[in-house]
Amino acid sequence: MAARGHLARGPWDLLFPDAAERAAALGMLAGHFPSWCHHSVFSVAELEGEPAAALAAFEPAAIGSTGLAAPLAATLARLGWSERRMAAAGPLLAPYLSCFPDMPEGVWIVENVGTRPAWRRRGLLAALLEQALGEGRRRGHASAQISCLIGNEAARRAYERAGFRAVEERKDPAFEALLGAPGFLRMTRRLD
Repeated sequence: MAARGHLARGPWDLLFPDAAERAAALGMLAGHFPSWCHHSVFSVAELEGEPAAALAAFEPAAIGSTGLAAPLAATLARLGWSERRMAAAGPLLAPYLSCFPDMPEGVWIVENVGTRPAWRRRGLLAALLEQALGEGRRRGHASAQISCLIGNEAARRAYERAGFRAVEERKDPAFEALLGAPGFLRMTRRLD
């Protein structure tokens, strides 16, 4: 959901058109391999006993690498993908990767933000962001970064309310042809 933003599909849908395989792959990424998709970097807000919103917040050095290549390769191997199928995934994801913002060392990163539609407009995202930014501040970071798809105005406004400002756009016509958005917007804010 977080990777789709305001779009009908996202990179995980492209890579895993089968919903069951997609769920299995994301479960493996979240549970087995250190990355910014691992459950250990997530905070989840629950309402009425069910997950309603979540985000990941982390220091790049703490997760080893911000690249998903190694965790994704391990996941695909566990799923039994052939070398040919793995090789075909690279060009499919290339436009996405060309637009995805860098995650610089020393910056507190917030990613994978999402609120289930039934629980939107209840302050959950604001509370999760406040908690995440407070944690970054406690860990001594002077700045934080978040990104969203260009055109996801609801996300952009929410991040601006939390003090983030747009600093960079990364666009690629191939990205827009695949997903329907021009690319990514990188936003930052001071924590001190």
